[in-house]
Amino acid sequence: MAVFFVGRAQQDLDEAWLYIAEESLSAADNMIATILREAKVLATQPLMGRQRPDLARGLRSWPTSTSYILFYAIKGDDVVVIRVLHHARDMQHITWFH
Repeated sequence: MAVFFVGRAQQDLDEAWLYIAEESLSAADNMIATILREAKVLATQPLMGRQRPDLARGLRSWPTSTSYILFYAIKGDDVVVIRVLHHARDMQHITWFH
């Protein structure tokens, strides 16, 4: 399996980097590197994330060791990261799929 970040998930990463970079460029870089490294684990064990039918059909979540959670779906042989959101966000009011 491969892990892909859709456009909105990439935008989430960019926004997270910009927010953290206001305080520290190296911390922002390290956070993104950690998220991307940990996302690769989903390629080997895609079902390890929690099912999230409360949010959207087919959606799963996997918390990273950062403050961010990967929200993803399994599409054939791929793990598709839909969003990357801070754990404090109100997940009930997020747009998951377009």
